[in-house]
Amino acid sequence: MQDTKLVRTCVRSDPHTLVLRRTGDDDSRFDVLLDLLTKEPTDAVAVTHRQSEQFLHEWRERVNRPPRNVGVVSVGERMRSSTATAAPLPTDRTPLRGVADPTDTEALRAAVTGYLDAWPDGDRTLVYLDSLTDLLDSLDTSQATEFLREFFRALDARDAVGYVCLRPAAHERRVVREVASLFDTVVETVETPTTAVARPSVDDCFEAVADPRRRYALDAVSDGDPVSVPDLADRVAARSSVGRERVVTSLRHVHLPKLAAFGMVTRDRERDRIEPGDYFERVEPYLRKALGSDGDRY
Repeated sequence: MQDTKLVRTCVRSDPHTLVLRRTGDDDSRFDVLLDLLTKEPTDAVAVTHRQSEQFLHEWRERVNRPPRNVGVVSVGERMRSSTATAAPLPTDRTPLRGVADPTDTEALRAAVTGYLDAWPDGDRTLVYLDSLTDLLDSLDTSQATEFLREFFRALDARDAVGYVCLRPAAHERRVVREVASLFDTVVETVETPTTAVARPSVDDCFEAVADPRRRYALDAVSDGDPVSVPDLADRVAARSSVGRERVVTSLRHVHLPKLAAFGMVTRDRERDRIEPGDYFERVEPYLRKALGSDGDRY
């Protein structure tokens, strides 16, 4: 299993996010990205250093609602298809562009912006760079940081948001600090051992229902059916003065992990939803009493 931890956010309101992958899984997958997103993108570009065709397939299979436009830029990979020529048109039939030389940052930036410039304006355009570690293997630190600055300027000019993954174990601490300083939002993904969950105590049950967001989450799954986290966030935001994105962040990183640790809900990260856990019945009487006393029920 893996979990995410917020390290730093909103210093200069820079929208771009650095994801520090402290996990043993080195595959290019969208699991971390999908867990972090507060809303589904209108358009998306993925920059991948490995298995580009599988990368594109996973995106299309795993999102609840595919973006209007999807493009993939494959870096340093020998392509079997003519769709990987230097500058193909970004159509549904040719969603893949290739940059053969991983040190050619100008070509990489041009490949990404080529997609963005060809697409109509969208409410939420996302660019995902799956491995800054691979880029740092080809460039020195100063070249990589300069590329990121130029890359972010290009994204900002097109109202696009960037998510960049880095494996810190592969680099000196100095390099990680220098790269991280370019981002206002930094999160970590860490492996968590799978352990048996103990039966919640009375204090655990009171703690679970103490926060209204946890009560809303428990009540939402009380009929036994799964509930998507975005749908739950909409319900919670509608009943509070807190913005939806802050609600999503608090649910994913604070309240749902706590309920899952108590065994009261089960989290399906791939489908981004929750359902009753093994010990939901244990907390249910406390939930009913809390809802009855403050009118929290939907």
